[in-house]
Amino acid sequence: MIHIWATVEVKDLEQFIGVFATAGTSFRRRHGSHRSQVFKVAGQPQQVRVLFEWESREAFEGFLNDPQVRARMQGPAAR
Repeated sequence: MIHIWATVEVKDLEQFIGVFATAGTSFRRRHGSHRSQVFKVAGQPQQVRVLFEWESREAFEGFLNDPQVRARMQGPAAR
């Protein structure tokens, strides 16, 4: 088990949360994610921090390298 602490630039926070909580959840679970939590950054409305729990480093890297995930990350909510 590993934890990843990520900083994410977003265009629209509500839209990002909507995608993160729905389609994003299924993509992450498919790649071995156990849970995640989003934190707003005070004074930075276009930035969030996300704490992920993954089965392994390889599972996380598989998630990042999935073409469908990469396309979703480039969607309208993310920067």
